[in-house]
Amino acid sequence: MIIIIKHQSKIEKEEEIWSKFVRGDKSAFSSIYSLHIDSLFSYGMRLKPDRDFVKDSIQDVFLDVYEHREKLSRPNNINFYLFRALKRNIFKKLKKERKTDDFSGLSTMDFVTEYNVEHATIDKEIDKRNKKIITQVMKELTFKQQEILYLKFTKGFSYIEISEIIGIDHNSVRKQVYRAIKKIRENPVFNVHTNIIFFMLYPRLS
Repeated sequence: MIIIIKHQSKIEKEEEIWSKFVRGDKSAFSSIYSLHIDSLFSYGMRLKPDRDFVKDSIQDVFLDVYEHREKLSRPNNINFYLFRALKRNIFKKLKKERKTDDFSGLSTMDFVTEYNVEHATIDKEIDKRNKKIITQVMKELTFKQQEILYLKFTKGFSYIEISEIIGIDHNSVRKQVYRAIKKIRENPVFNVHTNIIFFMLYPRLS
């Protein structure tokens, strides 16, 4: 019950900040930026490991949001809204770079996940051996599966939200999650290092 109350309180707070932002409150805009910039940067670097490219893409997203704030409907999930916008912005830029009309090909772009622990304090406690274990497990998954698991278990997005970010049917997302978890469980490394894999990859998985 406590968790539900906290979750509702967070949603209400974000809705209030968004309403102020739409009305032109610059401090509210700064709050939205501060709350989501780290998460967006982390995701962007996994899609395209180029700091300047990702920073420019995030800047484009926030600039577009600010310029069109009065026409925007209130999102149910601001984090999801920004993730989807960033993914589309990065795809658009990559499409322009590659000078191709085949947009579907970009869905197979590399997704970088050595491991998905984002807190520096935890990161310092992870030794090289554990990183090697995670890398070995992740190699068994496709880039799309890695991205879907990241969005599902690390970021907590719903299947429908992930389907909109990735650009595939939500039933396909469910199937990809099932297949990815099945691959992880079937890996010989899993039986020996179950706790390490679950904690380091996707804490919500367990």
